[in-house]
Amino acid sequence: IDTIIELAREFTSHGKKAIAEFYRGPVQHTNGYYNAQALVLLNILVGNAGWKGGSTSGGGHWHEYGGKDGNPYDMAKIHPAKFPTFGTTSNREKAQYEKSTLFSGYPAKRPWYPLTSNLYQEVIPSAADGYPYPIKAMILHKGTPVLSCPAGHKLIDILKDSKKIPLFIACDLVIGESSMYADYIIPDTAVWERWGTPHITPAQLVAISKVRQPVVTPLVDTTDVDGVEMPINLESFLIAVGKKLGLPGFGDGAFGQGKSFDHQDDWFMKLVSNIAMGDKAGDSVPAADQHEVDVFMKARRHLSKAVFDPERMKKSAGSDNWPHVIHVLNRGGRFEDTTKSYNGDKHAHPYKGIFQIFVERTASLKNSMTGQYFDGLPVIGPETYADGNPIPVVDGNYPFHLITFKEITGGHSRTMPPDMWLKEILPENKIIMNRGDGELLRLNDEDIVLLTSPSNSDGTINLGNGTVIKLEGRIRLIEGIRPGVIAISWHYGHWAYGSRDVTVDGTLVPGDQRRGTGIVPNPLMLEDTSVGTVCLTDPIGGSSSFFDTPIAIKRM
Repeated sequence: IDTIIELAREFTSHGKKAIAEFYRGPVQHTNGYYNAQALVLLNILVGNAGWKGGSTSGGGHWHEYGGKDGNPYDMAKIHPAKFPTFGTTSNREKAQYEKSTLFSGYPAKRPWYPLTSNLYQEVIPSAADGYPYPIKAMILHKGTPVLSCPAGHKLIDILKDSKKIPLFIACDLVIGESSMYADYIIPDTAVWERWGTPHITPAQLVAISKVRQPVVTPLVDTTDVDGVEMPINLESFLIAVGKKLGLPGFGDGAFGQGKSFDHQDDWFMKLVSNIAMGDKAGDSVPAADQHEVDVFMKARRHLSKAVFDPERMKKSAGSDNWPHVIHVLNRGGRFEDTTKSYNGDKHAHPYKGIFQIFVERTASLKNSMTGQYFDGLPVIGPETYADGNPIPVVDGNYPFHLITFKEITGGHSRTMPPDMWLKEILPENKIIMNRGDGELLRLNDEDIVLLTSPSNSDGTINLGNGTVIKLEGRIRLIEGIRPGVIAISWHYGHWAYGSRDVTVDGTLVPGDQRRGTGIVPNPLMLEDTSVGTVCLTDPIGGSSSFFDTPIAIKRM
């Protein structure tokens, strides 16, 4: 209680210039939604929303997909034959069990998630169970759930079973931990070879629209489709398939008179046009003068026509928009001046929604596994399986608590290619342990240990064909971690992704063992055995649990 009082006094002693921030740590638990709701309430109590030093939803961005008065292209309406969506998604997100034709009392066969989106971890297990229905084909892009999901190695047997996933198409830079099981792999372009319009984090207080664009010609050979030179990536693949099938909206006249859809530029240049011209009339960036045009052309003269064809790009953007598009591309995006972060002591772009202490929408819905209503207020309770039963906790068999983090030299499972240079800085990750714990176990720095957990009692990953990966790593003892806690960074420990030899069309492609150094923590993390083949998941927010696994350590 004294600690709570001390923290409360400190938090409330700075007026509105204090904030309870949350992202990965508090929310990646089975009760992550309630943790987040409690932290939001702390900010409400000190009234910091919209004030300098307080909570913010960010400065926003210009709407690349259009729909605003100043945007030249409304991408939601420009396609002449947008396919309708219907029915329940395969992972049952944004759908209520009680309103479905599958409702038959509690518990449901697998959880339903009426409030979530992008529930990545549940797609493949749901397909395997044929719930709410079996699937005939799956396309995987920019992801590797076998590696990146907690307990993701449990998906290997599903991906190997052609009865459960009859057709598996992956689009990947390399043969990865998930794409290695695909029937077809479509080569993709790397981050510096492709277009994109990623949004900025809410930590930025001014409007920002980033534009990713090719800075090198793709390493993979380009291709010619109906006389159009294209990079080989997912976008080109989908366009080519659409044209081959004769689907409306592909090829000549797809976007109206004189507007074709034959190349990725026909899409992305319209997005950049919307950013350049702004959301309202008169809000465009300046038109590029001749000097800017010269810089634009010279800076890209090394690129192939597959990724840099100014005439095609100009036609797609529109002649009137093109000088403004060049202005944006030369700068890598559109950026509001940082002097516009504040109006006096308030944010210039404040959050305009309503804060709810009691969330009625949440309280009106039921947990599909227990049949109980969710609580509209933050509640305290144990970490649980989907069926409501408590998960294993730290005990004599598994005496340490596993947490994860991200070293600054990497972040995602798909950041490996540049990591070959970054690995000169940090060749492998370590198993970080409190020095006192290490001394009790008679462990020293660099000792190799095997990790096990209730969901992975032998500390291995079975890839099939006699290949078994051991979850071993080197110990690093420090004072700066709580006793009883083990921390392992993410993005190391690949067992595919170029770390091993592979044979492609009879040709041996040698692997580079540096890509497989270190240990990946995810295969240790708890499986939700109440539903099977999926990690522990927050039933409201949908977060995967990365921080709820007890583990044991064995010296090798």
